[in-house]
Amino acid sequence: MAKIILRSLLLGSLFYGLSSCSTDEAAKPTYLQIDALHLETDYAEEGTAHTNISTVWLSANGEIIGAFELPALIPVVLKEGQNELRISAGINTNGISSFRAINTSFDPILYTLDYQSTGEVPDTIVIPEGDLITHYRDFYQVSIVEDFDDPGLNFQRTNFSDTNFIKVDDADSIFHFQPFNSNQAEPNNNSGLIILDDLNPQVELSSVVSYKIPPGTQNIFLEVSYRTNALVGFGLVANLATGDQSDITAGVLPKEEWSKIYINLVTEFQAFPGADGYQILIRAQKPDNVDQARIYLDNLKLVYIP
Repeated sequence: MAKIILRSLLLGSLFYGLSSCSTDEAAKPTYLQIDALHLETDYAEEGTAHTNISTVWLSANGEIIGAFELPALIPVVLKEGQNELRISAGINTNGISSFRAINTSFDPILYTLDYQSTGEVPDTIVIPEGDLITHYRDFYQVSIVEDFDDPGLNFQRTNFSDTNFIKVDDADSIFHFQPFNSNQAEPNNNSGLIILDDLNPQVELSSVVSYKIPPGTQNIFLEVSYRTNALVGFGLVANLATGDQSDITAGVLPKEEWSKIYINLVTEFQAFPGADGYQILIRAQKPDNVDQARIYLDNLKLVYIP
C-alpha cells in the first residue's frame, strides 16, 4: 500500500509540474543586418584605409552574441527601448578563414539601438554603413613601413636575394582605393614591384628600419596590400647579439586583384626574445609554372602597442 501511495504522489507531482509549465512563447529574435564595416584613417599618419574586415563580432546589452561572416544577418533578442550594441571588426589572421579573430588594433563600435517591436513577424533592422566606421585605437602604434611614395626604399636585399623592389606608377600597376564616404581616391602615386624570372629567380628583402617592440607584446600586425602571381612569404628578422635570426610567419597565395592581409608576427617575435630590434622580412621564389613572377605590394604597415 505504501508503494502505491508513493507512486501516486510522484505521478501527481509530475502531472502538476507539466500542467503548470508556462505556455508563453519564447521571445522572437530580431534580425540585425550588417553589410560592412569601414576604417577611417589620418592618411598622412596612419596610411591607407584599405581593409579586409571579413567578420563582425557582436555583443548586445553585455551578452556575447557571436562572430558572423560579412555581410551578416544576425538573430538577436532585443528588449523594448534602448539596446547597447558592441560591434567589433574581425579579420582572417594570416589570411586563414579558420583563424578568425577580432582585430584588437581597431576601436569597437558602440551603437545604441532604440527598438520597438512591430508585431508578430520578426523585424529586420539594417544598421547603416555610415554608422559602422572604426578607427585605429589611440594606444596602438601605426608605423608605415613602406608606401613607395617617399624617396628611396625602406627595403634592402639580403645575401640570398637576386633583386629588389622597383617603383611603378602606371595606372594598371598602382594600387587604387577610394575610402568609404569619400569623393576621391587616396593619393597613392606608386606601388612596389618585384620581378622574378630565370635570371633572377628569388628575392629576400629586409626592412632598413629595425623596429623596437616591447617584450610581452601580444599582437603585432603586419598589414599588406598585394597582387601577385606567386606565393610571397612575410616574417621577421630578429637582431640578436649573437647574430640575426629570421623566419617566415605566413604567406599570401596568388591573387589577380589587389587584396589585403593581416599577418600576426607575434609567433616569430616570441621565438626570438630579447632582440635589439626587428626588421620586416619578405621572401619569394619564381614558380616553375610561370615565365615571370610579378609581385605587386603596397601600404605595408606595422601595428602594435609600443
